[in-house]
Amino acid sequence: KDIPGTSAVSPGSSKGCAPDSESPSGAGDADYCRRILVRDAKGTIREIVLPKGLDLDRPKRTRTSFTAEQLYRLELEFQRCQYVVGRERTELARQLNLSETQVR
Repeated sequence: KDIPGTSAVSPGSSKGCAPDSESPSGAGDADYCRRILVRDAKGTIREIVLPKGLDLDRPKRTRTSFTAEQLYRLELEFQRCQYVVGRERTELARQLNLSETQVR
């Protein structure tokens, strides 16, 4: 599946994409690299070499939309203490109806 604005490139030889340490050296790049071409806003085409294990087809997670009240409370807590952990984090998440992950 191609990413909009990009096109896949045949594996060819690798420039700067080293095989995993577990694999025998000298194996082809096709085992380790994915090369794509990306066109920028000016129309210039650039090649990017990425590890094949990187899942580019996975949908991005949606960004949390905080309410004005949630933002206000989170900003107050951040001014008080930049790192909210433990029971305080659990309680703040409960009060704001957010997950603990969202209260970071």
